[in-house]
Amino acid sequence: MKEQLGRCAEHLRKAVRYLALSSGTPQAKLTGMYHDTGLGSIYKGDFPNGSLRQDFRAITGQMNDYSEPRFMVHIAAMSDQRARRVIEQICELSDDVSHALGGQK
Repeated sequence: MKEQLGRCAEHLRKAVRYLALSSGTPQAKLTGMYHDTGLGSIYKGDFPNGSLRQDFRAITGQMNDYSEPRFMVHIAAMSDQRARRVIEQICELSDDVSHALGGQK
């Protein structure tokens, strides 16, 4: 599980970096992040049961993780406020995963 969580941490760090450095609408940032960071390759089973998995599911549930075309439609339909909240959740999850990995050393 630690190896999977480490991979998740790396993808989340890339996503946070992308979101911090990119410009445009929150929706454009989320769309670009999905295409450019590997966040879409993370699955709920990569997280241990508990809050990290629940937080990941909360994020992907808002963006609809079933297929890329539907994913893009859901992001495009988000309000700016909702898209900003998803970005905040991604950043928070990245921090939480990093802390969880630190606690497992």
